[in-house]
Formats: sequence, C-alpha cells, structure tokens
Amino acid sequence: MGDGIRGSKDPRAEIGKFPDSTNERKKMSTKTIKQRIALVAASALTAGFLSVVSAPVASAAAGVAIDRDDISATTTFTAGENRGVCYVADATLDNADSTNTVEMLSTGILKLSIAGSPTISATSPAGGSNLKFAISGPANWINYTAATGNIAVPTLSADGKTLTATGTSTDVVATTAATLVPTGAGTVQVTITNNRSVTAGVTTAIEIITISVKASCTSGTISTGDSYVKLTSTTSKGTATGTNVDDADYTYAANAGTIYVRADLFDANGVALANTSATGLLTAETSSGAIVAHSTDTATVGLASTSTKGTYFAVSQATEDVPWAGTITIKHNGVVLATKSAKIFGAPKTIEVSGLDIRQAGAGSGQGGDFVMKDSAGNIVETNITGFTTLTDAQSSVITAGNASRTPSNTQARLLAGTPKGQFDYACLSSKGPGATATGLTLKYTNSALVTITSAPFTITCGGAAYTYSASLDKASYVPGDIATLTITAKDAYGNPAYDGDTLGVAGSVPSISGSNMTIVNASTSADTFLAGKKEYKFTVGATEGTYNMVVDLPEFNSASKPQSAITVGYKIAATTATVSNADVLKSIVALIASINKQIQALQKLILKR
Repeated sequence: MGDGIRGSKDPRAEIGKFPDSTNERKKMSTKTIKQRIALVAASALTAGFLSVVSAPVASAAAGVAIDRDDISATTTFTAGENRGVCYVADATLDNADSTNTVEMLSTGILKLSIAGSPTISATSPAGGSNLKFAISGPANWINYTAATGNIAVPTLSADGKTLTATGTSTDVVATTAATLVPTGAGTVQVTITNNRSVTAGVTTAIEIITISVKASCTSGTISTGDSYVKLTSTTSKGTATGTNVDDADYTYAANAGTIYVRADLFDANGVALANTSATGLLTAETSSGAIVAHSTDTATVGLASTSTKGTYFAVSQATEDVPWAGTITIKHNGVVLATKSAKIFGAPKTIEVSGLDIRQAGAGSGQGGDFVMKDSAGNIVETNITGFTTLTDAQSSVITAGNASRTPSNTQARLLAGTPKGQFDYACLSSKGPGATATGLTLKYTNSALVTITSAPFTITCGGAAYTYSASLDKASYVPGDIATLTITAKDAYGNPAYDGDTLGVAGSVPSISGSNMTIVNASTSADTFLAGKKEYKFTVGATEGTYNMVVDLPEFNSASKPQSAITVGYKIAATTATVSNADVLKSIVALIASINKQIQALQKLILKR
C-alpha cells in the first residue's frame, strides 16, 4: 500500500465543451490506476439532492479495514461520468497528503470511490464503526454509490458537507463512492476518516484530498512561480533543476569557457509543459559581448530560442580572449522568467605581486610571495605564471628562483574569502650578509602565442635570526583609556630584518613587557613571532596621570654573545582637561581677597578727599 493521487496521463478531451456524443466517448481513454481510493469525475445531479446508485458487491470479507489509500483519476471527458476535471496528481506513492491534489472547473463534478469492498461493523469496535467523507470549502455532496446486498446506507448532514456510513450489522460493506459538486471557485478539502483503521476504535484521517476549483484550467499553462532557471555545470545541464539557486562556481567561466543555463517550465500543478510550438517559445537573450546557443545548436549573437520546455542554453564570449560580464535573460513567449548575472574571464593581461615574505637565509626554497593575474577588465584569471624573469648576476647572488604554483580553480569559497592568489617560491642564499636584498625582480607569463607579460618590479629581502632588538611606542603621551601600541623591531647580525617566523624567545626564556598603568591586551609568549622584522603588542592605558617607563626584556637576546640588554621606553599619561589642586584653589582665593582689600582702600581714600 502507498498513497498519493495518481492520475491517467491521457489528455482530457474538450474540457469546457463537454460533448455527450457517443463518438467522442469512444475517443476517450478509460485508463486509470486502480488503487484503494479511486478518484473519478461523475455525472452531475441536482445540487443538494442525495440519491443512491447501486453497484454490484463483492463478497464482504470479514473485518476488511480501510487503510491509507492510493487515489487515481482520469482527466478524460466521458459523458455522464467525468466532467470538468483538469488535472489529477500523478505522484509517486509517497505517503503524503500534500501530493493528493486535483484541479477542476467550477462547473464540473467529482466522484470518490473506494476499491476493495472495505467493511464497517455495528459491533466492532464497541459501539460500532463508521466511515466519513467531510468537505471543507465551496462544495457539497450530491450522491453516493453503495454496493447491493448487505450495505451500510450513509446519511448526509444538513449542510451537505458530511457523508457518514455507520455499521448496521457485523461487517457490512461501506459506501463505495461519493460524488461532490462545487458551489463556487476556491479550495476544497475532502477528509476521509474511519474508526476501524490503524487502531480499532480510534478515528483516523485516512486521506486528505485538496481540490482547486477554478473558472478555467491552468494545466498546460506556464506558471512562472513553478518554473525553474539556474546556472549549472556541463555535467548537470541535461538534468531538470527543481530550483532557481545557481550551482556554486558556475556563475563564471574561464577564458574560452561556457556558461550553461538550465530552464524547466511547469504549470501550476507541477506538470512539465509539452515540448511543442503550440505552448510557445523559450528564449535566451544575452547582453552585449556574448553569443548564445540552444543546446548544441550554432551560437548566435544575443538571442537563441527553442520550443523545448526542459532544456539548456550555452553562453560564450563573442570575441576571443575578451572578457564578458553581463546578463542572461530567459523568457517564455516574451515573458521574463529569470535574469541571471554571469561573467567569462578574458586572457591574462597583468601580473600583480603582493605578500612578500622575508625568508631565512640558508633555509632552502619555500613560499615567498603571492601573485594574481588579471584580464583587461580586472578579473582574477585562473592562470599560473611562467616564473621569474631571468635573474641578473646581482639578483642571483641573493636568491635562487623556485617554483610557482596556483590553485587552478577560482572557487566561490576562495573568491568570497579573498584568497584566489597564486604563490611563488625562492631561496635566500646563506652566503649573503649585509645588503641581502634583490631589487628589480619581475614575474612573467608567456602564452601559447609566445606573447609575454611581466609584473611591475619588486624587491625581495632576506633575513637571518634575530640578534638585536629595539622598541618604541606609537605616542609620547596618552589619555586615560587610550590604546597604546608597542612595536619591537628585530634585526639579524648584519642589520637586516629578522626573517619571518623567527620567535621572540624559547622555552624557559619568556619575553617580559611591563609598564605602570599599562595593561597588555594579549600577553607575550616565547612562541610569538616576528613578521617583516616586527612584532606589535596592544595596551590599555590606565587612569593615573604621570611620567613612566615601559621595560621590554627579551632574555633570549640578552647574553654575553649579543650586544643587547633590556630596554626602556618612556611615556606620559595626562588628561585632556588640566586638573586643579587644592593648593592652587587656596592660592587663588588669597589673591582674590588681597585684590578686594586694595580696591576697598582706594575707595576709602576717594571718599575722604570729598
């Protein structure tokens, strides 16, 4: 047993006209999928009038319960039996009410039939069992079909919404069909319940059927909300999408590459549109600078079309080696379904160098810098450099060129992380002491046409182990609450910057950095390293004003063999608004009183003269 509405795939005949001719009936397919609950359209009877149609009955097997049912239907018009049914779901048996869907006209009729002669009883479970067909929405029951013989005659509720068949004796045959007619457009739900299924005595919703009642059919008419367009890979371009979300890393392509756009058109019932010109044309339009083709057709500038409704288009550069960035618009009969942005990279035009390291002299070859290659539009292209331009004698005395490598794919993750860079290697020679720099270096790329491009000149510096160090603060004076930055600078024995990765100490020789009213943000450790010969530490400045010294002590470099000892860096903490002491206040008061006394004396003299 499974479930899901499943319908005949035969096309309906002249829905909306509903001819009753015998010739037309002969043309209609009678194919249905027999299941436990069968959904078919029936002849119309007067709305609100309950009638009985008898049907032959099979032997009522004792205690045949109604389980969750499979549903079938046909959209084929048959005079007196099937009318105005536009669509019945043909889903896999997925045990889900969400796929039990029907589309019908508001002038149609629908009949629900129960296969397999299920039974209900007056004695089992205690109090008897029943079968109910309940409607919510704009529709009423107008008819039921019952088996002849030992049957359970259903009753209709006063509002015409509920049919109930109750057991009248042991194991009688329940209602075998019920017919409804819409009273207007809208959504109708039919819920079938029984208290003899699953658990005896417990009322169970066996099936919920959702019926969309409409003035006209939408089956066979495109629904933009149910159709899909996405950018995809060459391996997935022939597969239906089921989503509008573009595949990762396929919104762009390398030089001479192809962007694939997959489109799948469906109606509101999720049925694929027929691949005929009668259902219209599917087109792909590109912005200037690209050409587009349907499937394997010859590409044309700007526009391609097809009557196929589940297919792909291929977009490529209009001009060889010239980058393109623009839009691809998919339309059906001129109505836009989706517009996608994409780009195709061009040929390499420039090389940019960054992230230069200070490698350790004599440590062998390793990564020493980064590079990116860009096309004429500034896009980072997926191409590796050829290597260093031939080194001069002066440059060769400092370094030896190594390999260049690049992760070949501009993956979406790398682009978002800002890491689509290549790396190049070199070795610093141990024989070079003072002036361990190589200037005027360039990287190059030579294409298949033997055209070479080069980077701007750059300089590589080699370094040895730290031998001396100095320290400085970023300000001479701070305000309470400031963040202070201390920079420790290390140089090797020849005065070159210490190499990248050299540590500030070793186990048992931990750096010590302290200053009054200065709280370090991240404490120093012996594993801290120099980068470009420097290491920075941050401090929070305290509230007590005054003049202080910060002590920087790196024990690893304070030895008899190295001309170094702990160093001090002076600084001041002062508020932006000057403070006034009590003594200053008292002094000002005394001065004010003296001034007032002098003025009084002068006034007295003036009065006496008069």
